[in-house]
Amino acid sequence: MRRKPYTSIGIKRIPCKKCGKPSVYQWSSCSLGNSYFGVCADCDIRLNNLLLVFFDIDNRVELIDSYRKRVLNAAI
Repeated sequence: MRRKPYTSIGIKRIPCKKCGKPSVYQWSSCSLGNSYFGVCADCDIRLNNLLLVFFDIDNRVELIDSYRKRVLNAAI
C-alpha cells in the first residue's frame, strides 16, 4: 500500500482502484491505513456523490452535476 501521495505524472501510471481505467485523481482512507489509491474521473465523481449523500447535502444533484461537468471537461 502506498503511504505517500502520487505525483501528477505518477498518478497517470496506475490504474483506478475500482475499475482499472487510467487514474487522474487519488484518494486516501484512514480506515485503510491512510493509503493512497488512484481513481479515474468517473469513479471520482461516484465517490464525491457518495460523500454528498452521506452528509445529507440538500442540493446534492446540482453540486454533483456541476462537478461532473468540471471533471469531465478537465479530463479531455
